[in-house]
Amino acid sequence: MCPEPTQAFTLRRVTALVGPYGSGKTELSIGLALWAAQQVAAGVAANLKRAVLGDLDVLKPYFRSREVSDSIKRSGVELLAPAGALAQSDLPIITPELRGSVLREDTQLILDVGGDPVGARALGSISDVMGKASYDLLLVLNRYRPFMNSVEQVVEQARRIAAAAQLDFTGVISNTNLLEETTAQDVEWGLELAIPVATELGVPLRLLALSEHLVETFAARPGLPPVVGIRRRMMPHFLGGVVLAPSSSQSQSTRGATP
Repeated sequence: MCPEPTQAFTLRRVTALVGPYGSGKTELSIGLALWAAQQVAAGVAANLKRAVLGDLDVLKPYFRSREVSDSIKRSGVELLAPAGALAQSDLPIITPELRGSVLREDTQLILDVGGDPVGARALGSISDVMGKASYDLLLVLNRYRPFMNSVEQVVEQARRIAAAAQLDFTGVISNTNLLEETTAQDVEWGLELAIPVATELGVPLRLLALSEHLVETFAARPGLPPVVGIRRRMMPHFLGGVVLAPSSSQSQSTRGATP
């Protein structure tokens, strides 16, 4: 994610991202956590002393935030996820530290949550403390993923997720992409779904996420939410594992890499 969105953008102290497999939810969670760490280091909010990424994704054990723990820790982000023998489990395990971090006023917490009603149950298990915090629950949409055929279908799924999480959505993130092959037309097509979904849910379109080579194309367009450029930090291994995406100095084929 770029160090700064193109417009003023404020994270609520606890921000949970929900989206189906392939929506880009995990990449966005990592990017937002790294951005939050920069804000903490710069003293932008005097009360915030920690940037924490909580991995609540129990649906895809081969592609989760916890897979890049060493990298993000070096950037000032604390990762809260099951450790040891439980690190690769697909169980809805909530660590005591994560529950406590929801209530800590000195903590900017980003939650990477599984993207269907089953995955959202993990979030529902801490809805009692989430309700006491200033939180965002953001729906991440990539129109190229399955079950994105209509506004009605997406809204129905979103309401099922909200019911399982026992929390209300507060915004939508449009993240329609084909990775580095994404065009401006792809982004516009995604907005044609994301905007009416947000309207139907009664929440704002909070962010427009896209590949960095497209940021300038959309940054100056009126009527859009803040635009953020995404650097892909995870790549699926051919056997289902994950490896860190190469930096721009390591691979000329990675466009728009963010330091």
